[in-house]
Amino acid sequence: MEMIRIISALACLCCILSCSRKLDLANRYDNSESSKPFNGTQPSGDDDVEYLDMGQYLISKRINVSVPEHTPRAHYIPDGKISVVKFSFDTSWRLIWSADVSFMQTGCSSPFLEDNISGLDNSMGFIGKGISATQDGFTDGGMWTIGMNELPDGTLAAFFHAESHFKGVASQYKSIGVAYSSDKGLSWDNGTKIISSPDPKPEIGEGGGKSYGLGDGCVVWNKSRKQWICYYSGYCADPGDFLISMAASSDGKAMPGTWKKWDGSGFHSQACDQKSGLGAQNIRIEGLKNFHGGNPSVSWNTQIRKWIMTYHTWGREIVMSVSDDGISWSEPFAIIGSELEKGGAMYPNIISSEGDLESGSEFRIYYSADMDNSTGERSFAYRIVKFKNL
Repeated sequence: MEMIRIISALACLCCILSCSRKLDLANRYDNSESSKPFNGTQPSGDDDVEYLDMGQYLISKRINVSVPEHTPRAHYIPDGKISVVKFSFDTSWRLIWSADVSFMQTGCSSPFLEDNISGLDNSMGFIGKGISATQDGFTDGGMWTIGMNELPDGTLAAFFHAESHFKGVASQYKSIGVAYSSDKGLSWDNGTKIISSPDPKPEIGEGGGKSYGLGDGCVVWNKSRKQWICYYSGYCADPGDFLISMAASSDGKAMPGTWKKWDGSGFHSQACDQKSGLGAQNIRIEGLKNFHGGNPSVSWNTQIRKWIMTYHTWGREIVMSVSDDGISWSEPFAIIGSELEKGGAMYPNIISSEGDLESGSEFRIYYSADMDNSTGERSFAYRIVKFKNL
């Protein structure tokens, strides 16, 4: 019976993927795009949720998350990857909210964001702008966590997207680093760069929210490959845009200097030279080449035994792709497209009852909506996804 369920699930996904469509890539995203706040409420339980039948899966109508005014970065959530984890020494969930300052919320009885956001406050900041020692050209603009994991020796590794800003203009130079804690998250080192652009930070930045470098990623542990894999948005000369790329480390501690970028056939290219601070060229993930974008969220799905990735395109649609091994990815399809969110949707996060690292026949996609280009503010919402016939 279990095998029949899995085969049915795979058939569903194959059918979904066969209906994928090209997206409008002319509407490029830069960091000047944003959204407006929403002061709504979410239903009290699943019995109140109305679902839309999309043929091979069900997706709920939009459920708004009310963000209290006292919440750090109240009108800018989500702004990147949100981690929901439970370590070996934990009896409850901890939520790691990503922003220029990253916040760690502990003692959470639920893994779901709407159940915990009212308890988030500034005292929970643990790395980032004004907390960690600033490193010029690397983290002086902030540290957005993109994954947190417990290593075999109990050390915590916080992977992060780093920004260095320019004086007088709204531009940023991005890279990816890792910071470690040996005391269960009470204190952290300042972080070290692990993945970087082949080009150094320009002396003068252009305005208008232009981005340089690479980042806006997600880091997972791929158990079958015994590798850390970072999926990130980097400029690819072919075709000349920011696309989803990847880098990996086979070192158990994911130490700086052990990371290699994908070169089209394997992880062979230098991700970050520890002397120059620069990395090799970024090479796109072939299956995702027609859907340019960033901010992926990657989760292992225990029902279909596949990896699931969501990310936003520069056309402001959230797409989904699947993979057997975390390396070869299927052609994405729009799971939250313009027909569901006419104002656009960005910053997706897959979170289930098992946290952000695993999902099953049902999971939630949290995201930002109601983009407002003038204020930098956004609404916070989610939709529940259920695969049919599972």
